[in-house]
Order: sequence, then C-alpha cells, then structure tokens
Amino acid sequence: MTAIHHGNRWRSRQAQPATGRLGRLILFVTGLAGVLAVGPIAWGIVTGAGAGSGAASAFASAPPGTYAVVGRTEGSVDIISVVRADQPGNVIEVARVPHIDGFATTGSVDARGRYVALAAVDGGTPLAPAASLVLVDLERGTAERLIAGIEPAQTPLWKADSSGVVVTRARQDGDRQLIDVLEVALDGAVRLRWTQDALGVYPVGWRDGRVLAVAIDARGSTLQSEGQDVVHLASGFTRDWALSPDGKALAFIEVLPGTEAGFAARVARLDGEATGSAQALTQGGAAALGAAWGPSGTPAFGAVPRASGAGAAAGDASAQSLRAAGFDVPLAYSPDGDALAVVHWDGTGFEAPGTPTLQLVRGGERSEVPGYRGFYGWVRR
Repeated sequence: MTAIHHGNRWRSRQAQPATGRLGRLILFVTGLAGVLAVGPIAWGIVTGAGAGSGAASAFASAPPGTYAVVGRTEGSVDIISVVRADQPGNVIEVARVPHIDGFATTGSVDARGRYVALAAVDGGTPLAPAASLVLVDLERGTAERLIAGIEPAQTPLWKADSSGVVVTRARQDGDRQLIDVLEVALDGAVRLRWTQDALGVYPVGWRDGRVLAVAIDARGSTLQSEGQDVVHLASGFTRDWALSPDGKALAFIEVLPGTEAGFAARVARLDGEATGSAQALTQGGAAALGAAWGPSGTPAFGAVPRASGAGAAAGDASAQSLRAAGFDVPLAYSPDGDALAVVHWDGTGFEAPGTPTLQLVRGGERSEVPGYRGFYGWVRR
C-alpha cells in the first residue's frame, strides 16, 4: 500500500516519484482500471434536491451554526450537502454535480461560506482526464461550470474577498510540460497569473496579495510566491499542505520512499528555514498523513502505524486515534476550533488500512457523517 485516499485532501498522490505524462497520471488520477474512453458531460445549471428553481436551497433557511460542507458519490454524480457539526446525522442536500464515474471531485469553500469551487472530471481520456471548474452556490442550490480543461484532483484556492479562485491548467510546449496558474472570477473571466515548467504546481495560500504555491519539479518540492522561490521543502514529493492562519508557516507531509515510515510530518517557516524534527511523526514505526492547523496555532498531523500495535506519536489528530481501532487523517478544524473533520480508517496501517469514513471529532466525541466521503470545508452562519 503506497497511498491512502482521504477526502478532498487526498489529491491522488502516490508515494513513488514519477515523471512525464504517465507520472502525472499516477500522481493525480485514480479509478481508471477498465476504462477505455470517457466522453464530455453536457453542462448547464444543475440544482439539488429541494433547490427547486434555484432561487433558494434548503440550506438558505437552515438555523445558525457551524456546518461541514461534504460530498457523496452516486455513480457519475456527486451530491454536495451540508451538515451541522453538532448534528452530523442531519444532512441537507444542496446540489448535484455530474462527473465521469470513477473520478473523485475535490474542492474548497470560500471564506464567506457562500460558494464551493470544485474540480470535477467531466471529459478527456484515461491518459489525459479533463476537469471543469464548477461553482456551487450554497444559498441558491445551483452548480454551474465556469471553465473547462483544468487539472483534475486539485483544490481551488479562493481569493480572500471571495471574488474568484486560483486553479491550474497543464499544456504541452514541445517536450516541455507547462503549468498555467489561472485566476478565475465568479463570472468565468480568466486571468493568467504565471506559467511554469513543472510536474505540478499547487496553490496553497496568499501572502501580500501574491499566490503561494508548491512547485514539484526536478529539484523536488519548493514553496514559491508567484513562481519565485521562497523556501525549498524537500528533495522529493510532498503533499497535504496547510498554510497557517497567520501565513507564517506551512505544514506538509514529506514522502520518504524506501523508508520504514514512508511519510513524515514537516513544518516550514516562510523566512526560509524549514524544520521538521519537532513535528515529525516517525517514532514507534508510525508515519504521518494529513495536516490541519488547530486553535492553539500548532498543526495536527495524523499518525498512521506501519504495523498493528505501534504507539501514538505526539501531535496526532486525536488523543484516541491509535488507542481506538484504526487511525485518523485530519482534514480541517472548524473556524471556532471546536470541531475537526477527519477521515477515519478502521484498519491497522498502510498494509491493512481498512475502510474510510468521514467523521467529525468534537468535544472528545466523534460522529460519522453517514455515506459521505468528500469534505470541502466549513461554513459558519
């Protein structure tokens, strides 16, 4: 087992390095076995159950509270819903988003809690799947395609004022693969921010109005600002990046192929000095997956045992994650810090991960969101 899928933070990355178009396929796409070709999906405006004409969704009249925005797959449709942190069994469906069967839809919620930006695979071929940027309006209950042809399995980065998102699109220029970093407004207008020769570019946040992104190329993984190096993170692949709320540190997972643990937690300061020893979760045969910044200002990482019986390491996602059956991969804390969304695996480690479920950990208790696997963010209303 070289990788674990965990909701929208997964991004379909494998532990082993790869190069070229085939390498990008290994990094980004899952569920292609047996697929010979995929056709484009016709798009208009799709409404969810209870959305009616799209004038308002059931969520528009929901009571105040903290809600998780989640997704459930039914064949070639993802059902986007919201669920209160203190009532995880009460799910409100908002919209339905079509996609090619077998491809996960990823996304993120804007800071104001009105929209969800999704990357939904709706065309292309198995070797070159094509995704569309889909805007879900949580208040109106609609889903509308803004642009096509973006990279699959990415998490769109919202602008602070919720006026648009940053996404990436790959294209070939002779023997080079170029990544265009695009800013897309809510009306679909597109602005090119920069272009880079890289295996992948992953926007992770903002600093001084500039996009921070992790570039993966022949050097390994480097945190950049608008394509300019800020700090070198690792000589190989990294994943599960999470920028601190104050923008001064980046938590991430370093892929360590050929080692017993396989994955290790790291924190990089944006002054150029990267550190990992304080947060590395490789003790006792444990590896790390997932990163989420907690209310205390320190990141939480999921501790994944290599074998049954490995002890918990400091800084894991929950105090009981390794003492109870299974282990957690943290996704994100709620805005008030009272709840943590995790993907819980009921197995014993990489060799036997078991079955994943989306759970909300709150007040020392955990509750499963029945039937849902995708997590896109939190909304406070």
